[in-house]
Amino acid sequence: MNRLKTGLTLGFWLVGLCFPALAQNQQQGDAERYRLELAERARQEAEQREWETRLFQIKYVDAGELSRVLSMFRGSISYSGGNLRVLSVRAPKDIMPAIEDAIKRLDVPVPRKDAELTAYVLLASDQAEAGNPVPAAVQPVITQLKSVFAYKAYQVVDTVITRATGTQTPVSLSGTLNLGPGTSNSNSGNYNFTTRFRFESPDGKAQILRLYDMKYSFQSTNNPYPVVISADVDIPQGQQVVVGKATLGDRALILVMSSRFSN
Repeated sequence: MNRLKTGLTLGFWLVGLCFPALAQNQQQGDAERYRLELAERARQEAEQREWETRLFQIKYVDAGELSRVLSMFRGSISYSGGNLRVLSVRAPKDIMPAIEDAIKRLDVPVPRKDAELTAYVLLASDQAEAGNPVPAAVQPVITQLKSVFAYKAYQVVDTVITRATGTQTPVSLSGTLNLGPGTSNSNSGNYNFTTRFRFESPDGKAQILRLYDMKYSFQSTNNPYPVVISADVDIPQGQQVVVGKATLGDRALILVMSSRFSN
């Protein structure tokens, strides 16, 4: 028992010696890190005293997006926002010419592009129905649809034409649609067409009209649930694209789109 007491006393005494030493080492480490941080801060402040500050008026492109691109350079770049469209740049003197050159190259007029989007709303059925004659431009698409679907007859029940100007254009259209006689849940009602246009040239190829969040919905007068065709769509110039299909009882709505560009 006496030996056990002696061992415990000796252990506590050794631990008591270690704790002050560990605390002292930690304090020394903290002091060294703080000294290095102060030295680095002083070095950065001394370096930045040699930096220069310039203001650049941005005329054509999105100034906020341009500032994010320029963040690749060493320096501080801020955007004023609002109507001023000014970038404040603070950077080393030897880097400032590269930043100025990048701004000159990127802040250039964007060629104006207009696009005309034509959307054909087709009604497919098992029996021929009286309706508008099929435009010659849509006939090749209908020939392809007959090889894919079992419907025997196709007719154009509506044609929607709208224009897009600039880099991105929101579109919202609505109207009435008469599908003629048919099943009880597919005769006449209202449609809504919404999307966002954007001109793009993927992989440097020919420009396309891209439709983001495209949604075409038809709400018949005697059916509480609308039918919807929705997708993101790429419409190359001069080509017709089958966007989607929505079933209406024994018939179906099929959306076909084409685009035409002009400068």
